[in-house]
Amino acid sequence: MTSPAPFARRATSVPVTVVTDKAALGRFGGRDTAVVHLDPPLHAHDPGTECIACESRGNVRVLLFELQEKVRLGMAEPFVRVVVDATDVEDRTAVADAIVPGKLPAFGLRDFTVARNFHLAEVV
Repeated sequence: MTSPAPFARRATSVPVTVVTDKAALGRFGGRDTAVVHLDPPLHAHDPGTECIACESRGNVRVLLFELQEKVRLGMAEPFVRVVVDATDVEDRTAVADAIVPGKLPAFGLRDFTVARNFHLAEVV
């Protein structure tokens, strides 16, 4: 069986819940749920000037695309919902904004793919 192309559209958009409260994190998860943890920056940066190492660890679009790719390649289990653990991130609004199409600029085909295949369900 061949897998779909990396930038293919899913049949249905996947709901994403962004969790910002450590106490609430335990309520989410379970079967058919993928959990993505956003790491805090490795060191201090001026706002908007993150280095590539810190950017890749905390960019929700990159992590959602990589998760989708792992499933496509058979390296991860399929999922029907995603929980983003943003409890260690300072600017949690930016995490949610990155998932909403049009809120932040797209920087490549990867970002458009994430916008087509995932949608913000809630922020907790």
